[in-house]
Amino acid sequence: MWDPSGRKKKKCGGMVVLKKIRASSLVETLTASVIIVVIFMITSFSFNNVFLNTIKSDDEQLTNRIQEIKYLTRYERIKFPFYEERKYWVISAEQKLGAVYFEVQNLRNKKKKNFIIEQIGN
Repeated sequence: MWDPSGRKKKKCGGMVVLKKIRASSLVETLTASVIIVVIFMITSFSFNNVFLNTIKSDDEQLTNRIQEIKYLTRYERIKFPFYEERKYWVISAEQKLGAVYFEVQNLRNKKKKNFIIEQIGN
């Protein structure tokens, strides 16, 4: 059996299978490879950006430390003025007029957070 392009066809269980498959040229192969590499680079840069932002915004340890300091303040186990510098944040506090004023600065993303704790019994 012959097809119009001049290739010989072979019948295999009712299906027609071409014997000869045309190979891709070198230019087509290189173009496809370059496209795949470019897509891979774009996705890897995107994932890298997402992961870095996740790490920068992760402040679970900071939140835990703030809760611990609030607890120590409530039960008067901390001396004022208070200053603590860690690898990724700075916490400072001072006592004024029966309240404690805190300032927390995250050094990774340069965000500042201020909060006040009213003291019981003062």
